[in-house]
Amino acid sequence: MKDFCVWFVVVSTIFFGLCYIVQIKRKKAEATLSTWIIFMAGCSLSFGTYWFAENRDIKSGIMNTIDLLYVFMILVAILFWGERGTRFKSHEKWYLAAAVGILVYAFATGNAYNSNRLTQILMSLAYIPMFHKLLKEKKKTDSYFGWIPAAFNALVALYPALHEGNDLAVLYAVRAFIFTLITSIMMAYYQFRTRHGTVPLKGGFHDPRTGA
Repeated sequence: MKDFCVWFVVVSTIFFGLCYIVQIKRKKAEATLSTWIIFMAGCSLSFGTYWFAENRDIKSGIMNTIDLLYVFMILVAILFWGERGTRFKSHEKWYLAAAVGILVYAFATGNAYNSNRLTQILMSLAYIPMFHKLLKEKKKTDSYFGWIPAAFNALVALYPALHEGNDLAVLYAVRAFIFTLITSIMMAYYQFRTRHGTVPLKGGFHDPRTGA
């Protein structure tokens, strides 16, 4: 069962990653280079600290491992077809600085376990600007291919993590599940509201059902 879950997460992540890349190519997903560089920094730091803390236990931490490949795939797709702007916003610069700080802490203390836990906090904070964008624009701003499968895969990845009693793998999977699920729910809510209710626009409200 453990191996089945591991391979399911691998195949599912790659498949839906390719679907998301198609959405980027068709300009149906708003994926910016700077945002995904941030994700790459977090995933790389998480994978590196996990690798040393858990003695290279890839299977238990499959979600952590496959996310690194997934983000790399999306980065390459953005370079070819997406928004290439690399002007980092203020919060993104602070995020990168914090990532460097955790890396320095990991090398200075040799404590990969605590470094990984700090990284999970940092990766959680990375969702705040996305939530703010959704709340501000009040519309679905991305493709579901990037988030709903990720939430489900994180849930499946919990089995091998729990089976081996791997605390860091459990923490990663739970964090990934919670925040990708929240993102998916928020996008679905604003898409539903746009299609079936009144949508606030500049200068007033627009009802898509009546055109008024």
